[in-house]
Amino acid sequence: MTKHINNWDSIYLLAVGAPDDEYEYEIEQIVEAVLESKEEIEIAEAIQSIFEFSFTRGFDFDKCYTIAKSIWEELYLDKK
Repeated sequence: MTKHINNWDSIYLLAVGAPDDEYEYEIEQIVEAVLESKEEIEIAEAIQSIFEFSFTRGFDFDKCYTIAKSIWEELYLDKK
């Protein structure tokens, strides 16, 4: 989960030198959402909501969905 969110670096905090755990709070919430989700779109909605709350700005749903899909595939499809 962490690698997906950090690679996304949605507001470029890591790119300008923030510590690697900058998104730890958001990642913890996303983990909880993933455990409760039954499909990718639910994870995308959670990512968008969590980041919008944390950073008080809008986040493109398509980008959130791309991250959610990567997380979903790693957790559920790569295991087969």
